[in-house]
Amino acid sequence: REGVSLLQDGVGGVLSNDQHEIVQILGHNASVLQGQIEDLLRFNAAAFEARQLHRQRVDLLHLVEAQVEAQQLQWRARELDVTIENDKSSSAALLLEIDADKIGTALGNLLSNAIRFSPAGGLIRITLGRRPGMALIQIDDQGSGVAEADRQRIFEPFYRGELQPAGAVRGSGIGLSIVHEYIAAHGGRIELLPEQPGAHFRIEIPYAHVS
Repeated sequence: REGVSLLQDGVGGVLSNDQHEIVQILGHNASVLQGQIEDLLRFNAAAFEARQLHRQRVDLLHLVEAQVEAQQLQWRARELDVTIENDKSSSAALLLEIDADKIGTALGNLLSNAIRFSPAGGLIRITLGRRPGMALIQIDDQGSGVAEADRQRIFEPFYRGELQPAGAVRGSGIGLSIVHEYIAAHGGRIELLPEQPGAHFRIEIPYAHVS
């Protein structure tokens, strides 16, 4: 990439129009390759870190609220309404012994996706609940959803779905795979629900770590 920059700066002499076009193509390809390498390193680091959990007792509602607050500039800029519906089955707080950073990252990635795919003025709903053996988190948006052909591969590293927001830069394809790694490391699971329209993700974390 540095060599391409030197050529662009004219270190090797003045470039013809054709040479300048070739150098631009080389520069673009080098940037794409560097991005792919960085994404691979990032995913490998996340997969390794997923096996090293630092559990602490966390109020799940507070963790979700923190992620919503952290991304408020993004969802407010698109005039989105983000709501949190707390568990209605019990008045007791959902206290989990989890790695707060990793579950926070997983929730943040899902919320970021929901913001990215939601239409301006849309609704994102986050619902907390519990059932025997499991604590539940569901994130629903009103975006374009996930194409049927993509549903089986949506959590694969570097897989990017067919439906993308108009005019948006394509993502790296590792956000949801990192979510999957972090949830699985806690003995839980994430699934893409079949409801349409929009995307509907549900996380389950074993109730053994809930008070």
